Amino acid sequence: MVTFGRALADAGWTDVRGFSDPTARSLLPPTWAARLDAMKARRRGGRQQAALKRIGNLMALRTKAIDTCVQEAVVGGAHQLVILGAGLDGRAFRMQGLEAVDVFEVDHPDTQATKRERAAGLTLKARSLQFVAVDFERDVLAPALAAAGHRASDPSVWIWEGVVMYLRDEAVHATLAAIATQSAPGSTLVIQYNTPERLNVCSRLLLRLLGEPQIGLRTPDRFAGELVAAGFRVVADSGSADWGVRFGTPVARSATGRRMVIARR
Repeated sequence: MVTFGRALADAGWTDVRGFSDPTARSLLPPTWAARLDAMKARRRGGRQQAALKRIGNLMALRTKAIDTCVQEAVVGGAHQLVILGAGLDGRAFRMQGLEAVDVFEVDHPDTQATKRERAAGLTLKARSLQFVAVDFERDVLAPALAAAGHRASDPSVWIWEGVVMYLRDEAVHATLAAIATQSAPGSTLVIQYNTPERLNVCSRLLLRLLGEPQIGLRTPDRFAGELVAAGFRVVADSGSADWGVRFGTPVARSATGRRMVIARR
C-alpha cells in the first residue's frame, strides 16, 4: 500500500511540488501495477479520484519529509544510510546525492527476496546496497549490521518508516538500543510513527482483521522519553500538517496522527 501510494503520486495524483518516484511502479506486485495502469487510463474526476489524490498527497509528503532529512544528514557527513523495515523502499535507486553513501536495507528475509526480484531491473544510485535479513521481533540487529559491513565508527542516517506502530514495546526498545550502539557521534535517526488519535474504532478493527493491528502507537512525549533513555537527543517532531505547510500541500483531517521524530547522537 505504501509503494502504491508513492506510485499514485508519481503518476500525478498529488499536489506536492517536485515529487517523483520512478521506482515505485517497478517495485509493485504485478496485480497492483495493473491496477495502477487501469486507474491511469480512466478519466480523472469524482470521489474515487479525490480519494486517490489524498493517498498520493499523504505518501508524497511523508516521503519528501524523510528524504529532506536524509539529504541534510548526508550533507552533514553521514556516509551510511540504514533503512529499517525497508520493504519496497526505492531510495537507493532514485535519490540523488547518495553516490558516496553505503545503503543497508534491513527487513525480513521473505520480504527481501521479493524486493530483490522486483528491483533487478533498477539502476543503483547509491555507492553500494547491502540487504540485511532481520526479524525485529526475534533477531539481534547490531551483529547483523556489523556482519553486512556497517561501520559503527562512522556517522549514519537511519530511517525507521511506518514500522514502530506494528511492534511490541520490547522490540522497539531493543531496536533503539541496537541503533545507539551502531551510531557514531553525528548520526541522525528519523522515525515515522503514529499517535493514538490516528485510528478510530473501525480502523483498529479493520487492521486487526487484516492481521496488522497497530499495537505500537505513541504520543510525542512518550516517544521522546524512550529516545532519550536510549541515548538520543530529540531535535524535532512534526506531523503531517507541518509537512503540508512546508511543501505547500494541505492535508485532510483524516491524516492527522502521523508524525516524524528526528533524533541525534
